[in-house]
Amino acid sequence: MLSPTSIPELAKLLSFLGNEQRLNILMAISREEKFAREISEEVGISRPLVNIYLKQFEKAGLVVGTNRVSDDPPYLKRYYKAVPFELMVNLDLIEKMGEV
Repeated sequence: MLSPTSIPELAKLLSFLGNEQRLNILMAISREEKFAREISEEVGISRPLVNIYLKQFEKAGLVVGTNRVSDDPPYLKRYYKAVPFELMVNLDLIEKMGEV
């Protein structure tokens, strides 16, 4: 479960997840791992932008990337898979953050 501990952390996380393109990327890799080109083609976003988002997801701990060697070019591919998570936001949580 994601556990932001302050109002700024919660706002940053909600802002990050409140993007339709990012949510589509998470959906694309929620059940099976894919590499950036596959994700780009599936969600209709440029590969450079997909790579930027995937790096942000990895930094946030929401996605895991694994390098694999292939017989076909490109010979090294990085596959991504979403990490299961739960985010619960309610008034009690927001109140507790204000007390910290």
